[in-house]
Amino acid sequence: MQFVDSDRDISLYIHIPFCTTKCAYCAFYSLERSAVASGEMEAFKRTLSLQLDALVEELKRPFYTIFIGGGNPGMVGFEYLHELLKTATRYGRPVECTTEMNPEFLDEGIIPLFDILTRVSVGIQSMDSGFLGILGRNADRETNIRALSLLSDCKKKYGIQFNADLMTCIPGQKIEDSLADIEAVSAYSPDHISLYSLTFEEGTKLVEKCTPMDEEEQRRLLLSCWQRLDELGYRQYEISNFARDGHECLHNKVYWSLGQYIGLGPTAESSVGYRNIVSSREADSLSQYLASPSFDSVELTAEEAEEEYLLTTLRTVYGIDKREYEKRFDRRFDERYGAFISDLDSELYVDDDAHFALTVQGFLLLDSVILSLAMAI
Repeated sequence: MQFVDSDRDISLYIHIPFCTTKCAYCAFYSLERSAVASGEMEAFKRTLSLQLDALVEELKRPFYTIFIGGGNPGMVGFEYLHELLKTATRYGRPVECTTEMNPEFLDEGIIPLFDILTRVSVGIQSMDSGFLGILGRNADRETNIRALSLLSDCKKKYGIQFNADLMTCIPGQKIEDSLADIEAVSAYSPDHISLYSLTFEEGTKLVEKCTPMDEEEQRRLLLSCWQRLDELGYRQYEISNFARDGHECLHNKVYWSLGQYIGLGPTAESSVGYRNIVSSREADSLSQYLASPSFDSVELTAEEAEEEYLLTTLRTVYGIDKREYEKRFDRRFDERYGAFISDLDSELYVDDDAHFALTVQGFLLLDSVILSLAMAI
């Protein structure tokens, strides 16, 4: 693939744009089953298979990580997902291979995929059926329990890792409600828990029927949840992600370090290169993708690449490696940002000769911190 830095690892993301119904908060591109015309899903599967095969043959090397997301990948069936994984690993296995899965689609049919899959990320969101209703989920508490039980058993029998997604700051949710979700999910010993603060995206159903939680209430809720996850052994390594030691999601760490990845499927994004970053996006709809699966690519300016670097790396506890920054952008971090950092509240960050990173308090004010630093660019 043009612009790929052949000396660096490259990861693969595959977007499956189908859902039974669309969740109330979802702003990702996906189509409800009722909106998919007859034959379109099969056409999508053929197109994606051909596109993946061509990419694999062009690269002729293993991907560092593979992640299948959506939408709901379960919509295309375990057999087809297995075919995709076999194609993607033709030239070798990745260090990590993950698929997302909705709880209502999880059953023992996933077990044959464990010859390639190393990780399953299940969208629990809440263990409270009332809050699941607000979010527009198709699963209820009992369905979530069945999915978690299955993954817990598979972890013991097959050695796979699993992640449970949770959502907090749901309208009407109290601290004790969110802590109860954490307790219920952690009882099944997932290796990783993602805790997302509910966002109200323009054009979603959620905006029409609910109002966001007060910001101060959100702050208290998040701090309580972060503390409890830490007490349970889940270390925060990114604003919304917590893992037991050695079980961080490597694929997402590629994103947060501005590594190389290729995305296939409608609206999937790619980023390749190192000093010169080329960003690409697939067709904006299923119909466009079926007509012509191709990338709309643009080379980022030096300023755009640096802004992207700030936006991604400062989401993590590792923050910015100053030697890596200098290697990538050919300038010293302290000379670029020192004066702007000195204007920040010292409780928001840690800064030494090798790294600059945000504290927990800094995470709560991430957008304003990045805006302050971006003034230096």
